[in-house]
Amino acid sequence: MFKLASLVFALAATGSTYAHGVVSSPPRRQPGSAFQSACGLQMYQVASSDQYGNQQNLEGVNINTHVLLQPACTLYLCRGMQFGDNTANVQHYTAGQTVDFKIDIKAPHTGVANVSVVDTTTNSVIGDTLYYIPNAYSTTSPITTNETSFSITMPDVGGKCSTAGNCVLQWWWDARPIDQTYMSCVDFTQ
Repeated sequence: MFKLASLVFALAATGSTYAHGVVSSPPRRQPGSAFQSACGLQMYQVASSDQYGNQQNLEGVNINTHVLLQPACTLYLCRGMQFGDNTANVQHYTAGQTVDFKIDIKAPHTGVANVSVVDTTTNSVIGDTLYYIPNAYSTTSPITTNETSFSITMPDVGGKCSTAGNCVLQWWWDARPIDQTYMSCVDFTQ
């Protein structure tokens, strides 16, 4: 009962508003037992019940529950989602291959968005941004098709992504006016 009460308090204290945006294709990292081990039960419950949520909401749960996070719980990398929960979803892409993305937006918030290759061992972008939306998911104009359905061309990452779990394609949406960040990661090898 105490855990449930703590979770309800944490959700209320963070001002949680469910449903914002995720990558719906290719398959993205999702929470599982590795996420729960790294980030704690209450954060796992929130992330599982609202996979469209923002990373700041998870930070708020942590602040309000005072859970000691494991070093692997890096909320600014794939929203803390762990490779160990997603080993069955690793994609293989070759340099020059076109990869189609579908983004599911449940609630728009004006910001910027991009897709980049991220080295998960250093949490750093490899190469140039692959796709950029300067006025993403605006609240003042309709969301366009090129914001929710687009393609990227895989760069040659020079062998940096040959081991599964070392690289992701990360869709990152920063709605700075409301201080909310959304991200989804697609594990891949090359």
